[in-house]
Amino acid sequence: MDPEVLARHVARLHEAARGGDMAGQVEYGVAFHREIVHASGNRVLGAVWESLGIEVWTHLSIRLFRAELHENAADHEPILEAFRRRDPAAGRLLRDHVLGYATV
Repeated sequence: MDPEVLARHVARLHEAARGGDMAGQVEYGVAFHREIVHASGNRVLGAVWESLGIEVWTHLSIRLFRAELHENAADHEPILEAFRRRDPAAGRLLRDHVLGYATV
């Protein structure tokens, strides 16, 4: 996986936040995560992930748990930087990020 592809999605998340564009936040957030899922090379994971209706859940989670679009965009920065560094903790950061959008 090329971290610069993730960086483009993060840049677009920030652009959408500046424009108050919820649909853009959903589109680029899903694209960011889709890139990571597909990079895993795990076809079962990819199929399950795609079957979850991610766009709907992303829209709901941003609306319900991240009212501030700039916060949502910034949440992706540490994950991007971890992938750039090839940090073994990237998986943990990603898990914590995803769980941060869900109620326990």
